[in-house]
Amino acid sequence: MNDDENSFDYVIYMLQKSIPMCNALRAEQIARLVHDSGKCHIHSAFPPEIYMIYAQMQKSGLKVQLKYE
Repeated sequence: MNDDENSFDYVIYMLQKSIPMCNALRAEQIARLVHDSGKCHIHSAFPPEIYMIYAQMQKSGLKVQLKYE
């Protein structure tokens, strides 16, 4: 989710660190999409992995939301 508290560089770094197989380009694309639209689908996985990613991103200060589809 979009926020005004974290810099783009920090968000990109944390996305790379938190999401499996996320490189700098993908992290920047995600950050831009979230900045422009307010939200973005970033990863799909089974619950244990998703919960770990979610917790790591929350701990880093990013605003995240789980959505089940």
